Amino acid sequence: MKRSRDFTSSLTGRHLKRLLHQLCERAQADVSRLASYEKIATHQLRVRMKKLLALLRLAADGIEEQTMLAMRLHIRAVKNACAGNRDRVVQGRLIDKLARRFHLAPRHRPRLAGEQPSPPPASFLRHQLHALGLLIDSTCIESLSEEQILERHFRCYRRGRRLMKQACESSDSETLHRWRHRVKDLYFQTLALPRLAGAARRVRRAQRLGHLLGRDQDLANLALEPAFSMRRSPWHQVIGEYRGKLRERYLALGHKLYAPHHARFSERCHA
Repeated sequence: MKRSRDFTSSLTGRHLKRLLHQLCERAQADVSRLASYEKIATHQLRVRMKKLLALLRLAADGIEEQTMLAMRLHIRAVKNACAGNRDRVVQGRLIDKLARRFHLAPRHRPRLAGEQPSPPPASFLRHQLHALGLLIDSTCIESLSEEQILERHFRCYRRGRRLMKQACESSDSETLHRWRHRVKDLYFQTLALPRLAGAARRVRRAQRLGHLLGRDQDLANLALEPAFSMRRSPWHQVIGEYRGKLRERYLALGHKLYAPHHARFSERCHA
């Protein structure tokens, strides 16, 4: 009984719905800051969209299928609108880091194709977030039980563990992409469930693993740029070598994060 009281005071269905509304409100504040603090606000806005999606997955039993689909479309619209700015900033920093790490001369640094994307229209972002807030209002998330929320959390863990096993057997980019999303879900959900056994350690590992998988994805995207995809370019070898080292690190960390079988993970969280 003690575990049930502790959990209820930490995250009830009503609290979960309130968290979702708060994220929408903070995202609207991020939009207001885009004009003055574009890089920071864009990053924060994208992170909030990822957290919203992770928490919506916890609330799935209180959301109709079509409503969930519409919510995901609004979230994706906001993320995609900000993606160009985020990707260009990340690629520039990554190129600088690789050049320093592998001592590449300035003459070997190619230019990225295309122009710097303009900030997304604030009116478009506000509309998407307002519509998302109305959809959250229309749900029955507040009626969710502790068991329903926890079961969705365990399901996220199971999916991530299964994808980790697939990633060990293959370096398929789609598998890594899907695994990275499940790791992010686990991270954000665990932040909302801090009273579960081992939560603090799980947060640290999931955050680090998500960073490593994200870095690998950034490298994969950079390798597709015309200026970096030529086989005789030193960048082709540099990117391949760096991704190989990252793979060793994220697989090792993945085994630590997903060490318990999903049944034992559930038992530990209920202990």
